[in-house]
Amino acid sequence: MELKISSDARWLRVVRAMMQEISRQSGFSERERSEITLAVDEALSNVIRHSYKGSPHGVVWLSCAADFGSLEIVLQDQGEAIDPKHLEPPPPDEIRIGGRGIFLMREIMDEVRFEREGDRNLVRLRKHAKAQVR
Repeated sequence: MELKISSDARWLRVVRAMMQEISRQSGFSERERSEITLAVDEALSNVIRHSYKGSPHGVVWLSCAADFGSLEIVLQDQGEAIDPKHLEPPPPDEIRIGGRGIFLMREIMDEVRFEREGDRNLVRLRKHAKAQVR
């Protein structure tokens, strides 16, 4: 499944609903579906906020591939390159608003990778189902 959207935060609701359905059809439990949806929401919010600096005029490509009890989600954008120092979470005792999204994604997903290919940022998220739900 592939989706191309603008970097407008109004798309977050649509993407959350879509991720719930894709993860359901991929055999994930209700808890796993909620977690996957949260991780993708965090990733997309970061693209909008950081890569495109809140501009609703950027483009985000989202693709999902399910196979053998796992789901891979890839978000691509042509915004500002990811600064590697922002990939490390702040110290747990540091009090501030925000900055925990990447930590949350890494806690939820089995694999989280940030890449730069040409003029695109890629965020790869992978989750393996704990138990198949029918």
